[in-house]
Amino acid sequence: MSKKPTIKEIAKLANVSIGTVDRVIHNRGDVSKETTILIKKIMNELKYVPNTHARNLALNRNFKIAVLLPEHKNGEYWSEPMRAVQQANTDLKSFGVEIKIYLYNQKNKNSFIKESRRIFDEKNDAVLLAQVLIEESKIFMDTCKRKSIPYILIGSIKNDISALSTIGQNSYQGGRLAGELISFNQKKGTNFLIIHITKAQNPNLNVKERIMGFNSFFSDNNEFHYVIDSLIISEEDPDLIKKIQNKLIQTEKLGGVFVPNSKSHILVKALESKKLFRIVGYDLLDKNKQLLNKKKIDFLINQRPYEQAYEGIDYLYKYLGLQQLPPQIVSLPLDIVTKEKLMYY
Repeated sequence: MSKKPTIKEIAKLANVSIGTVDRVIHNRGDVSKETTILIKKIMNELKYVPNTHARNLALNRNFKIAVLLPEHKNGEYWSEPMRAVQQANTDLKSFGVEIKIYLYNQKNKNSFIKESRRIFDEKNDAVLLAQVLIEESKIFMDTCKRKSIPYILIGSIKNDISALSTIGQNSYQGGRLAGELISFNQKKGTNFLIIHITKAQNPNLNVKERIMGFNSFFSDNNEFHYVIDSLIISEEDPDLIKKIQNKLIQTEKLGGVFVPNSKSHILVKALESKKLFRIVGYDLLDKNKQLLNKKKIDFLINQRPYEQAYEGIDYLYKYLGLQQLPPQIVSLPLDIVTKEKLMYY
């Protein structure tokens, strides 16, 4: 291979056309996310530098991007955005981008405040964050706006006019999708439960919208007279499992349970005998994937957390280095994952 790699060589390695590589380099769209990531990976491995990037490097324009996320354990929801951030750091390092990660305890608001102050003190040029602590995040984003620091919000497609972009899914539509999945081919008069297992007493606006969407589906499609009930309970409740079990026992003609966040594995833990109803949940946590593979969970809706974070970092770099404005709202598809599809995730 020649010392200076060409677009033709990249296209051959990626098994795509030269035009596809050119569209990725110049951000012209019409290329799948998977192909885009593959082409950028090959470019990085070959140390290929397009002219637009070369101009920035020649000017010694380096950028610091901060990523503000909750602390987490491996296999939990936030480990996927973290994996994406680490990959983006590798892919963009040769383009003069430094990514700094700031983690906070979502049960401790002071922890968030401390880490957000560090972001400003350490003179970062842009920020990627998820709005987990609602009020504290609002204050932080207002400060970013006041200091003219661009930020991208992941996990939501709420039209925040001060954000450079918001990346996520339509949570309301996700709830309606869950309603469709759980009610398919069910008998007349079947009852359904929403079991919302909360965490850290932090309100989750996405979960609220999913529940609204779930209820709206049955309001619009209730010719079979389905009945919807709900249980909202804290993950820290010492009688968590017992209360879930009691609710399941009390619900007659139970056809299915919708868990509107990543806690489906807790519901399965509460089952004392063979599962006799359908379970629809969210997120491909390791625990949820294992249960899906054993058919103890029927459907999981995937939020694509890896893609959200990777796209967010990429958009921030293109804005800082190439002055390219990202779409204000990036709405990702709702993935329905079953046991038979699990191998692809």
